[in-house]
Order: sequence, then C-alpha cells, then structure tokens
Amino acid sequence: GFEMAERLSWIIKNGDLEAVQRNINESNVNKMIDGRYPIHYAADYGHTGVIEYLINIGADVNVTDVHGITALLAAVFEGHKDVVVLLLSKGARRDTTAPDGRSILDCTSEDDIKQILATNNCSI
Repeated sequence: GFEMAERLSWIIKNGDLEAVQRNINESNVNKMIDGRYPIHYAADYGHTGVIEYLINIGADVNVTDVHGITALLAAVFEGHKDVVVLLLSKGARRDTTAPDGRSILDCTSEDDIKQILATNNCSI
C-alpha cells in the first residue's frame, strides 16, 4: 500500500544500500512507486551503489516514469556526473529527449556532463 511505497522510495532516496537490498528484489525492481521506478529515485539522488544493485537484479535502465523521464535524464537534470557515466556504461539510450522535446545535451548547463554526453554520442 501507500506506506510501503513511501518507505521504499525513502530507502532509495536515502541511499541505504543494505535496506534497498532487503526490500527491493527481482519481483519489485521494475514496479512503479508513486509514478517513478526505483532506478529514478536512485538517479535523482546520485546513489551509484544503489543503481548498480538495481541493474544487477534486473532494473530496466531505459524505463520512463509518468513524465517520460529516464534515469539518465534524471541524473543529467540533477547534475550527478558519476550516475551519468554509470548509466551510459550500462546501456542507457543515448537518444533520450526531455518531455518538452529538448535533447539530453540541452538539459544540462554543466560542461563536464555535456562533455560526457558528447563523448558517448548522445543526440544533439
């Protein structure tokens, strides 16, 4: 129910890998929590260890939330360079666009993230 969903999203946002491992498994790694998936919450908050775990147990790296945002786009929006690198290395789609139609490169003002995206042949 709602309380469980709230608890799961909080555990992920907090980056508590042990709690994530106890509560998220193959059966619920790709289940939506309040319009987003576990990988989105981890990407939003920059938790690379949690993302690695989620991907290792079957998280869809390219799943979109209710707004059409992927985990890669969430990481770009939030400026989490390490997460951007990790998601690209795990097969994140390079042609991701924002819900408003902007290219992924146009979704950041941070030069280091732009450089990573350009180096990885992300759409311009």
